[in-house]
Amino acid sequence: MTRMFTGPSHVSIDAKGRVAIPTRYRDALGVNLVLTADPSGCLLLFPADAWQPFADRVSALPNLNPRIKAMQRMWLGYRSDCEVDAAGRIVLSPELRDYAKLERSVHLFGQGDRFELWSERGWQDVVDLAQRSMREEPPAELAGLSV
Repeated sequence: MTRMFTGPSHVSIDAKGRVAIPTRYRDALGVNLVLTADPSGCLLLFPADAWQPFADRVSALPNLNPRIKAMQRMWLGYRSDCEVDAAGRIVLSPELRDYAKLERSVHLFGQGDRFELWSERGWQDVVDLAQRSMREEPPAELAGLSV
Protein backbone atom coordinates (compact mmCIF):
# COMPACT_ATOMS: atom_id res chain seq x y z
CA MET A 1 0.00 0.00 0.00
CA THR A 2 1.47 3.37 -0.98
CA ARG A 3 0.92 6.22 1.46
CA MET A 4 2.21 9.73 1.49
CA PHE A 5 2.28 11.30 4.92
CA THR A 6 3.00 15.01 4.72
CA GLY A 7 2.63 18.05 6.88
CA PRO A 8 3.29 19.09 10.46
CA SER A 9 1.19 18.50 13.55
CA HIS A 10 1.67 19.36 17.19
CA VAL A 11 0.56 16.73 19.67
CA SER A 12 0.83 16.49 23.44
CA ILE A 13 2.06 13.66 25.61
CA ASP A 14 -0.29 12.89 28.48
CA ALA A 15 0.71 11.74 31.97
CA LYS A 16 0.68 8.09 30.82
CA GLY A 17 3.02 8.71 27.89
CA ARG A 18 0.28 8.62 25.25
CA VAL A 19 -0.03 10.79 22.17
CA ALA A 20 -3.11 11.10 20.00
CA ILE A 21 -2.56 10.46 16.30
CA PRO A 22 -4.13 13.31 14.32
CA THR A 23 -7.47 12.21 12.90
CA ARG A 24 -6.49 12.93 9.30
CA TYR A 25 -3.76 10.23 9.45
CA ARG A 26 -5.48 7.48 11.44
CA ASP A 27 -7.05 5.52 8.59
CA ALA A 28 -3.90 5.51 6.47
CA LEU A 29 -1.65 4.62 9.41
CA GLY A 30 -3.76 1.70 10.53
CA VAL A 31 -3.84 0.20 14.01
CA ASN A 32 -0.49 -1.63 14.13
CA LEU A 33 2.51 0.69 14.14
CA VAL A 34 6.25 0.51 14.72
CA LEU A 35 8.22 3.14 16.63
CA THR A 36 11.99 3.36 16.70
CA ALA A 37 14.80 5.77 17.52
CA ASP A 38 16.56 7.61 14.72
CA PRO A 39 20.24 8.57 15.07
CA SER A 40 19.28 12.19 14.32
CA GLY A 41 17.57 12.42 17.73
CA CYS A 42 13.92 11.93 16.80
CA LEU A 43 11.57 8.95 16.79
CA LEU A 44 10.28 7.33 13.61
CA LEU A 45 6.68 6.09 13.42
CA PHE A 46 5.83 3.61 10.66
CA PRO A 47 2.68 1.76 9.69
CA ALA A 48 3.58 -1.88 10.41
CA ASP A 49 3.63 -2.82 6.71
CA ALA A 50 5.97 0.08 5.83
CA TRP A 51 8.43 -0.92 8.56
CA GLN A 52 9.50 -4.22 7.00
CA PRO A 53 10.91 -2.80 3.72
CA PHE A 54 12.84 -0.22 5.77
CA ALA A 55 14.15 -2.88 8.18
CA ASP A 56 15.17 -5.09 5.24
CA ARG A 57 17.18 -2.23 3.68
CA VAL A 58 18.82 -1.43 7.02
CA SER A 59 19.66 -5.09 7.67
CA ALA A 60 21.21 -5.44 4.22
CA LEU A 61 23.72 -2.63 4.82
CA PRO A 62 27.39 -3.71 5.21
CA ASN A 63 27.69 -3.85 8.99
CA LEU A 64 31.46 -4.24 9.16
CA ASN A 65 31.56 -0.44 9.00
CA PRO A 66 31.22 0.65 12.67
CA ARG A 67 29.23 3.77 11.74
CA ILE A 68 26.67 1.72 9.81
CA LYS A 69 26.53 -0.87 12.59
CA ALA A 70 25.81 1.90 15.11
CA MET A 71 22.88 3.16 13.01
CA GLN A 72 21.55 -0.38 12.56
CA ARG A 73 21.65 -0.79 16.32
CA MET A 74 19.58 2.34 16.76
CA TRP A 75 16.93 1.65 14.12
CA LEU A 76 16.58 -2.06 14.77
CA GLY A 77 17.41 -2.16 18.47
CA TYR A 78 14.92 0.47 19.58
CA ARG A 79 12.06 -1.01 17.52
CA SER A 80 8.84 -1.05 19.48
CA ASP A 81 5.51 -2.37 18.22
CA CYS A 82 2.49 -0.35 19.28
CA GLU A 83 -1.24 -0.31 18.65
CA VAL A 84 -3.56 2.62 18.24
CA ASP A 85 -6.18 2.44 20.99
CA ALA A 86 -9.90 3.17 20.61
CA ALA A 87 -9.24 6.87 21.32
CA GLY A 88 -6.63 7.09 18.54
CA ARG A 89 -3.62 7.17 20.88
CA ILE A 90 -0.32 5.31 21.06
CA VAL A 91 1.95 4.87 24.05
CA LEU A 92 5.53 6.13 23.80
CA SER A 93 7.72 4.03 26.09
CA PRO A 94 9.81 5.88 28.68
CA GLU A 95 12.97 4.69 26.88
CA LEU A 96 11.89 6.21 23.58
CA ARG A 97 10.65 9.42 25.23
CA ASP A 98 13.97 9.76 27.03
CA TYR A 99 15.98 9.06 23.89
CA ALA A 100 14.21 11.78 21.88
CA LYS A 101 13.97 14.14 24.89
CA LEU A 102 10.20 14.32 24.44
CA GLU A 103 8.40 16.14 27.17
CA ARG A 104 4.92 17.65 26.89
CA SER A 105 4.83 18.94 23.30
CA VAL A 106 5.78 16.84 20.28
CA HIS A 107 6.23 17.92 16.67
CA LEU A 108 4.95 15.24 14.29
CA PHE A 109 6.16 15.59 10.69
CA GLY A 110 5.09 13.46 7.74
CA GLN A 111 8.04 12.07 5.79
CA GLY A 112 6.43 10.08 3.03
CA ASP A 113 5.96 6.54 4.35
CA ARG A 114 6.58 7.47 8.01
CA PHE A 115 6.46 10.22 10.60
CA GLU A 116 9.21 11.83 12.62
CA LEU A 117 8.46 12.81 16.23
CA TRP A 118 10.62 15.68 17.51
CA SER A 119 11.00 17.55 20.76
CA GLU A 120 10.63 21.33 20.66
CA ARG A 121 14.41 21.84 21.00
CA GLY A 122 15.30 19.03 18.59
CA TRP A 123 13.05 20.41 15.87
CA GLN A 124 14.41 23.92 16.31
CA ASP A 125 17.94 22.51 15.89
CA VAL A 126 16.85 20.91 12.58
CA VAL A 127 15.39 24.19 11.33
CA ASP A 128 18.51 26.09 12.39
CA LEU A 129 20.77 23.61 10.58
CA ALA A 130 18.72 23.80 7.38
CA GLN A 131 18.73 27.59 7.40
CA ARG A 132 22.44 27.79 8.19
CA SER A 133 23.26 25.23 5.48
CA MET A 134 21.46 27.26 2.84
CA ARG A 135 23.09 30.55 3.92
CA GLU A 136 26.61 29.21 4.17
CA GLU A 137 27.19 26.64 1.44
CA PRO A 138 24.36 24.38 0.32
CA PRO A 139 25.28 20.71 0.03
CA ALA A 140 26.56 19.72 -3.43
CA GLU A 141 23.59 17.38 -3.83
CA LEU A 142 21.33 20.43 -3.98
CA ALA A 143 23.16 22.01 -6.94
CA GLY A 144 20.70 22.76 -9.71
CA LEU A 145 17.64 22.41 -7.48
CA SER A 146 15.42 25.44 -7.59
CA VAL A 147 12.29 26.08 -5.60
